[in-house]
Amino acid sequence: MSLIERPDRGFVFWPVGNGDSTTIILTREATIQVDLHHMLCSEDSDTPTAAVIDELEAILPNRNGKPYLSLFVLTHPDRDHCKGFADLLKRVTIGEIWHAPRIFREYHRDLCDDAKSFRNEIRRRRSLAIEQQGELDSGDRIRVIGWDDLLLDEKYRGFPRHLMTFPGQSVTAFDGEDFSRIFRAFIHGPFKECDQERNDTSVAMQVTLKRGMMEGKVLLLGDYAYENVRQVLDATHDKSNIAWNVFLSPHHCSQKSLYDPAGNLQSDILEKLEAAGLPSGHIIASSRSFPTQNAPGDNPPHIKAKNRYLEILPRGGRFICTQEHPSRQSPQPIVYEVTINGVEYIAPTLTKVDESEKAGLAAVVDRARGAEQPPSTRIGFGCQCGHRK
Repeated sequence: MSLIERPDRGFVFWPVGNGDSTTIILTREATIQVDLHHMLCSEDSDTPTAAVIDELEAILPNRNGKPYLSLFVLTHPDRDHCKGFADLLKRVTIGEIWHAPRIFREYHRDLCDDAKSFRNEIRRRRSLAIEQQGELDSGDRIRVIGWDDLLLDEKYRGFPRHLMTFPGQSVTAFDGEDFSRIFRAFIHGPFKECDQERNDTSVAMQVTLKRGMMEGKVLLLGDYAYENVRQVLDATHDKSNIAWNVFLSPHHCSQKSLYDPAGNLQSDILEKLEAAGLPSGHIIASSRSFPTQNAPGDNPPHIKAKNRYLEILPRGGRFICTQEHPSRQSPQPIVYEVTINGVEYIAPTLTKVDESEKAGLAAVVDRARGAEQPPSTRIGFGCQCGHRK
């Protein structure tokens, strides 16, 4: 049984600690997975997480007796974006894969085992694409996203041009099907890669799902630092292509997406992100729970970045951390459905209570019951901390 009921059309953000796992559902048969950080609760008892591959198996359709995933998109080959890919490849049929060329720059560098498995699968599909001039079957299809000088390499000689997509272009079809009535991916990056840091060569895109006259837009910028976030915002002349109902804060809510190395806030970036937010838009941090404060040099999530994002939330919107939704003890996936009325947040239906929560609840009940003698002070209800409800 899955943690969620599969939405008819929408977005799912899984609680996987510091990592990205985003599922985009178009129809009963068509599902996209952007990045993968497959975790088991047993791997870190202090951080309950979703076993994403198990979850996908529960909600994916079946083809020929095996779960079928229409499209897998890897933003970049860091472990927290591809953990479990080798297992996914064994357990699920992946119709098509999108990737940036950067994966082939890592041959002698620090790729994890799952990234190497991904690279090997891309090599297999790339060879078939060249041999068959792009006439590929489901399970072999591939698309290159973004430019790199590697595309001029001999290994890509003969690779079909129609299987390449560059920033400023959009894609409405995948795995042999045209979804233009209900789907569009506008590609923002990577720009020409050269020797940038791996995070800054992420596939970045805005995905739009349609339901009748309504649209739901999610903006995914990978692990971009502020220079690349600015480049995306400045280079997008049609501002509808950066509009968002849901914005996945880059690099697990890292301050590097909003601040320069000297600690200076890049206010122009914040202003442009605010202008792109649609009414009641939500901002997601795919990250561990936030600390009260960060020490210098801490990895994300960064509380100062969260505070800046809170300042630009559209009216009626929410900032949600995957690992705190709806509680730190029992995190549940964040689900949005695109309906004829717009993008709707679907509150989780909790089917179990964590043992620690049970213990905490029992203690609260015991305290509320009090001793045999009447209490000497009044007991009230309500939030006394000043938080905005």
